[in-house]
Amino acid sequence: MDVLLHNPIADMYGPQFLVFYGIVIAIATLVCWKLVQDPTQNAPLPLIPAEPDAYQIAYLRSGVSGVAQVAILNLIQLGYLQITGESINHISNHPPLSELQPLERQVFFIFYTPSQMKTSLWLVTEKIESYCDIYQQQLDNEQLLYANEWNVANMKVGVITAIIIFSLGLYKLLIALSRGYSNVGFLIIMAVSAIIILCALVMNERSRLSCKGIAYRRQLEQTFSQLKHKIKKTSFDNPSTFDYSLVVAIFGIPALAGSSYDSLDKAFFPRTYSPVRSRLSSSDSSSNSSSSCSSGSSCSSGSSCSSGSSCSSSSSCSSGSSCGGGCGGCGGGGGD
Repeated sequence: MDVLLHNPIADMYGPQFLVFYGIVIAIATLVCWKLVQDPTQNAPLPLIPAEPDAYQIAYLRSGVSGVAQVAILNLIQLGYLQITGESINHISNHPPLSELQPLERQVFFIFYTPSQMKTSLWLVTEKIESYCDIYQQQLDNEQLLYANEWNVANMKVGVITAIIIFSLGLYKLLIALSRGYSNVGFLIIMAVSAIIILCALVMNERSRLSCKGIAYRRQLEQTFSQLKHKIKKTSFDNPSTFDYSLVVAIFGIPALAGSSYDSLDKAFFPRTYSPVRSRLSSSDSSSNSSSSCSSGSSCSSGSSCSSGSSCSSSSSCSSGSSCGGGCGGCGGGGGD
């Protein structure tokens, strides 16, 4: 018991302990910051396939809603659906349903009765969520999505760090009070501030994509940026159905503006509401681009396409944040 009441920390004078406590907080916070960084920040990017899966890329860009957009476009291109005014409905003399993927058949049945454009995307997203599990699994295997277990690990690191800081501060506080010292305000402020900083560090809202996923998405945008010009009506090229699907998968429906499927863009984002459309388009085409891979970290890599063409990119995704504070004076519990 005497060891708890008399030891180098317990007998340390207030100003000295505040300096020592500040060093412990700084070291513990730095270690925590290092441990909660995205593990994929320096990982090499996967090769871009010669014919990428538009649905997988759409899921990478914006989840189930991105897959829904591509599916609707595909069904329109293949002659299963058509846009009539402000609604989408099926075409009576459509090709056999056996030619469709299960996900596409599900989307087709949703529009078997005409559906308003305002609610159709939400309705499709709701119904095909289970069909997108395979794309989530594929992206998880490539570490392109920020895994749930990483968040759990970050929480554990944060809790352990907080316990160390809180326990040391509480111990010194009890020692000070037992010796009749009441000028412990700075000690309490330092402990509380450190816990708040840790919470902000660990609970920081992250992108649904990993650092590797953000870099890969940006590389896809750079590699296929010319497709946006190829699908325009004024282009001399002859875009394929795959070209249209890939453009929507990578850039979203707003990228169809000025193309043969301009009506789909206008239906989802009417020109009469240009301010709203502008915000939605910006959000859709650069989803998660401003999210950080990890606090104060950067990621960059280059890769080549398996189709034989060389494509590389160097991207950084970082968010720097500083947190700190100072306290003056010395009011921690002191020794004899």
